[in-house]
Order: sequence, then structure tokens, then C-alpha cells
Amino acid sequence: MRRGGGRIPFVPSPLDVVRRMLAIADPRPDELLIDLGSGDGRIVVSAAEDYRCRAIGVELDENLFRKSMSIIRDRLLHDKARIIHGNLYEFDFSAADVITLYLLPETLKDLKPKLLSLRRGSRIICHDFPIPSLKPSEITIMRSSINGRPHKIYLYEIT
Repeated sequence: MRRGGGRIPFVPSPLDVVRRMLAIADPRPDELLIDLGSGDGRIVVSAAEDYRCRAIGVELDENLFRKSMSIIRDRLLHDKARIIHGNLYEFDFSAADVITLYLLPETLKDLKPKLLSLRRGSRIICHDFPIPSLKPSEITIMRSSINGRPHKIYLYEIT
């Protein structure tokens, strides 16, 4: 939920965009990736399976939380992946090495102070929407073979 009480819409990132986001972030097995507003858990699952890093999703919607936890159980990823049923505004993500986000600009603006306080060397990956008034380290544009539309991926490195 937004601070004002509105819902954050669930729009899943196409799987080819997820793969590119993770390739840009390149999480190592000893790192922690946190996906804020994790939806159906596709980023968390892909990170745990493909990069063997620890991955946590934060999802407020009960149905999406249950669905993503079911996928994690079915794929036997419980040692690497989990979803927290909670509000992304209240979650302490300060231990993250990588943060992934597919959130609207007003939500990114609200989260910006916490994101900028991440420890040095942390990476933030945003899908389609940049963090307002923050210059990304890299912008990647790709056309998804799944939905046919162009997507932007923003990388921010905390220095």
C-alpha cells in the first residue's frame, strides 16, 4: 500500500526482462537480493535458482504472497528464497546487496531516502521507472520477446 492508502498495482515483469535485470545486478551467492513489491515471486525465484543468492520478496497482497510461497516450496528453494507478507514501506531492507523494484514514480520517491542509505556497493535495479531526481549508473533498453514492447532497466550503484 502507498502511504496514502492506495494499492500498488501488480504488473508482472516479463521473464526476459527479469533475466536481464538479474544479469545487470549480477548477485553473487553470498549476497542478499530483496525485491520490494515482489508480486508472484518471479524475481526472487529466478535469483535463487539462477544466481544461488539469498532472495527475499516483500509482498502485501495475500493471494500473491501465497502464490509465490507455493512456487518456492514446489521448487525446493526454501533454503535460498522466501517471501515476507508485509508492507514494503515498513520493511527493513538495509542488509540488501541488491534491491529490485518495479514500482511507480511516487512510490520510488517515497522510498528514495531509505534506498540512498543502503551500504556502499549495493545495487538498485528499477524496471521501467527511474528513481526521481537520481542519476542512474546505467540505463538498458530492451524489447521484450514476450510482450513485444520496449522496457528500460535502471541501475543505481551506491557509492
